[in-house]
Amino acid sequence: MAHKGFPRGLLRRPIEDRLTYFKNYTMAHPNLLEVSQRITDAVRDAEAPLIFLFGPTGVGKSTVLLRVSQKMTESLLLDLESDKGRIPIVGIEAMSPEFSNFNWKDFYLRSLHALKEPFIGLSVANYGDTTQKLRMSLERALEHRRPAMFYIDEAQNLGKVASGKKLQDQTDCIKSLANLCAVKFLLVGTYELLLLRNLSAQICRRTVDIHFPRYRAESPQDLMKFRSLLQTFQSHLPVEEACLVDSWDLCYERSLGCVGILKDWLTQTLASVLRQDSVVKTITLSDLERYAPPLDKCVVMIRKICQEEKKLESPIGQRSELQIALGLDVLRAKEEVVEEEVVEEEVVKGTQAVKKPRAVGKPSAKRRPIGDGANAG
Repeated sequence: MAHKGFPRGLLRRPIEDRLTYFKNYTMAHPNLLEVSQRITDAVRDAEAPLIFLFGPTGVGKSTVLLRVSQKMTESLLLDLESDKGRIPIVGIEAMSPEFSNFNWKDFYLRSLHALKEPFIGLSVANYGDTTQKLRMSLERALEHRRPAMFYIDEAQNLGKVASGKKLQDQTDCIKSLANLCAVKFLLVGTYELLLLRNLSAQICRRTVDIHFPRYRAESPQDLMKFRSLLQTFQSHLPVEEACLVDSWDLCYERSLGCVGILKDWLTQTLASVLRQDSVVKTITLSDLERYAPPLDKCVVMIRKICQEEKKLESPIGQRSELQIALGLDVLRAKEEVVEEEVVEEEVVKGTQAVKKPRAVGKPSAKRRPIGDGANAG
């Protein structure tokens, strides 16, 4: 029977080859496939220029970016043949500011480098590194390179400003770039990115929200998917045997249901075990426990994750507020009154329609004349 998983010849290869294989291995698990398809659909079909992708740390956002980039590049191969200057997908990481405010000059320079702008050095030499000049250079570069999507990883750093009044300016700046250059911008980050998505009515209308969730233990379906992906990881660990499936509860506990955290943990375990003994044949429960993320760090992370997940739930009070603002509560109250009146009317009519049957041969009750009938009223 053919072995499903890593090439068996890897067991005879040097340690670095085995580590490189597992580091480069990416799994198309259910949540990742769903999120990547939603991103592709939003870039292709949605009118909104901004797409927000958010989820817990270590859920696999970088991996989904890689998958989307590969798939979109493949779909544009014919167009790239005819337009050699086009770049299908471009992205940068938004750097955390050294001081209080996000550094837009740094953002523009990194974006120009990512777009392979040939005259960036000349532009800076001629005009200096003024923010406005760099912004104009970026606009021209985007119009020339025509990327289908420009992604900003760690986009929650855009929200690092000294004053809350500037938060809306941050998102408005990206939105104007997207509109002027006809390029979809994908903002990728942790749940801190939620702060930027509902700053104004216009931003709400012009954005698409995509949540990349972890696998939840309270969902039987999620647990089944998690155990299935453990089986897949186990088959791709280049050792004779691993105990991931048998230790699924520990794997879930320390990964918090996040595939990225799990992959980093398994990579560290594999590297440490192989460097201790290059001919090792198994990864045991003891190995997993030894290199697992510490409990105190896991507690800090899951507290933060749970707090942010609750923000995504739709409270009943919010729907009531929306209905009141739209006047739907008054309309519904009127409809309920009308319905009650109709029901009452039907009941009355039904009561009047019911007559007690008269006995056969018995005349109906009526007033009869007395005497000769002359005084009968």
